[in-house]
Amino acid sequence: MPVSGLILRRSDFFAGCPAAALAWASSHMEMLPLRKREVLVLRGSMPPGLGVVVQGSVQMLELTLDGREVAVQSAAEGEVLGLEGLLAPEAEPVSWVAANGAATVAAMTREDALALLEMEGMGLRAARWLARKLAQTRAWNRLVGVHPVMARVCACLLWLKGEDGTLALPTHAELGWRLNTTRESVTRALQRLQQDGIVQRCGERWRITDEPALRALARPEG
Repeated sequence: MPVSGLILRRSDFFAGCPAAALAWASSHMEMLPLRKREVLVLRGSMPPGLGVVVQGSVQMLELTLDGREVAVQSAAEGEVLGLEGLLAPEAEPVSWVAANGAATVAAMTREDALALLEMEGMGLRAARWLARKLAQTRAWNRLVGVHPVMARVCACLLWLKGEDGTLALPTHAELGWRLNTTRESVTRALQRLQQDGIVQRCGERWRITDEPALRALARPEG
């Protein structure tokens, strides 16, 4: 069954794209519901050529040299999967799994995805999407260089802060691997910031209540 174009337009990648490309994607994608920790597979291919997260979130897993699985990337609702693998000369094998619960991904095969990127305007759209992801990766990498861990977490909160002073945080586990530390270290840092009245939990979001103090804690040692 084709995927509704209205669903695809929720993603920045497809919002505003040419009508012909949207119709092609809609007619060549399949909805894939995933249980928690289930691997994304389309017609025996892992991963599919191109996917859009429709609901929930997923993580990219890779193997370390000693054979351990590590999360190296995450994608929330509306984000696109697979562009790197389509365009990189030598893409490493990866797997995407539902991260924190059930998820749904709209996906198409590699052949169909390559045909989509040949359509007018879609190659440039893919390049811009990847450039934005690269900029985000560089920002995360700069945060990893901040020491100690408390300063790193504080710098991360300042980077993620919206104009209204609130922010939505990933899970503590995801923050841990993104910041090259542990889930427990992230939890301890956030608990201390709450106890000191520097941040406040507001439902699903956080609010920075004392930004000068947070900026002071975010200064690297040295």
